[in-house]
Amino acid sequence: MLHVTNGDAAVGPIRAVGVEGGVLPWRDVLHEGPVPGGLPLPRLSEVRADYIASLGWGPADEVRRQFAGRDGALAAAGKEDEVVLWFEHDLYDQLQLIQLLDWFADHPHPRLTLINPPEYLGGITAQRARELFDARQPVTRAQLALGRRAWDAFRGTDPRQLEAVLYAESADALPHLPAALFRLLEEYPATGSGLSRSEEQILIAFSAGPRTLADAYPAAHHDVEDAVWLGDASWMGYVERLAAGAEPLLAWEGDGEGSEPRVSMRRRARITDAGREVLWGRADALWMNGTDRWIGGVHLAGREVPWRWDADEERIAEG
Repeated sequence: MLHVTNGDAAVGPIRAVGVEGGVLPWRDVLHEGPVPGGLPLPRLSEVRADYIASLGWGPADEVRRQFAGRDGALAAAGKEDEVVLWFEHDLYDQLQLIQLLDWFADHPHPRLTLINPPEYLGGITAQRARELFDARQPVTRAQLALGRRAWDAFRGTDPRQLEAVLYAESADALPHLPAALFRLLEEYPATGSGLSRSEEQILIAFSAGPRTLADAYPAAHHDVEDAVWLGDASWMGYVERLAAGAEPLLAWEGDGEGSEPRVSMRRRARITDAGREVLWGRADALWMNGTDRWIGGVHLAGREVPWRWDADEERIAEG
């Protein structure tokens, strides 16, 4: 038996179930960086590994080796009597799940099962893990088809394809996917402010005054999200981008003092006047600083982008 899950936090509870078989953490922040279409898994994993290494999360050779080992374990899954997919309800997990469903649509397994609860797996007890395991369900053809359609749309160059998946009647085959895709679309620059939802929440968290990143992180994410999906390392990248550019929207407190690294949850930051102007709707962050960000297969670059998020209409709008 092979258990595939979102990352290392869930490994312990899965092992506590006491069933035989290996545990394969999928380990990829698919909501960050390029995930272009048209690439087989080995080539896509090289793109992902190079991106993750570029963030300073590990040496490029080592990250590539880890991805290759992960993909090799997946390729050998056909030798297992059963493959169990353990994934949560949040955006981080749902993107991993549709990637795997797309892969299994091409590589059918006679006993592919799914555990997809509306709860976080990392902190569950051994008893709860056993309950979830015993309640696992076979993956259906409808789920494989939806996973493939959603994965193709996510890697495409037109986010309206993802929007179509979100609002399709067939989306209920994976009950947590619509909310996750909706949250992903909210990461497009908003009409008016040019901020993604995450960026807006960060500016709001700092609007009351200077604070450490450790203090701002839960206020800007855990306290305002229906499902927590953004790890602290990814979140700090958002803060860094807001503190950069021609007209930074955040500023570091005490620049040039001491040896505290800039990328640290101990650092303090404050909102700038430009940040307040954007937050109050009197300026556009894109026109100020531009952007350089991938969302799946879409590369947003510069001060003019082809797609924005219309929060009032809950739709993608042409930029």
